[in-house]
Amino acid sequence: MKELEYMTPYRLEDLIIKIVQEGYIKDNFCLYTKEYEAIATLELTCYLERYPEVSDDDEEVYPDYVEQNELELFFYGDQFMDVLRSALNQKPSATVDELISALNYYLENDAFITFS
Repeated sequence: MKELEYMTPYRLEDLIIKIVQEGYIKDNFCLYTKEYEAIATLELTCYLERYPEVSDDDEEVYPDYVEQNELELFFYGDQFMDVLRSALNQKPSATVDELISALNYYLENDAFITFS
């Protein structure tokens, strides 16, 4: 599978489709957005970049690209992938809209959604 590209704009919908259809399993990235976002939407533009590093003063130091473009952390990659995996394990045929709902549920509740 082709790697996801860092420092490239992705619509959240397209990113989810790419991950699900191509079976992408790595979670060594974070999702960043241009402005602070509290909810996920299909049209949300995201950028992939490395995790922030932690300084000796316990401060998060973001990658240069994130700082230079004034991006905001939206999701840690491991959390993002865990939410998608959890939803797809429960409902393998989950739609992109349902996966967006799962992401929003996680953002609001710090817990995984349960599909009935």
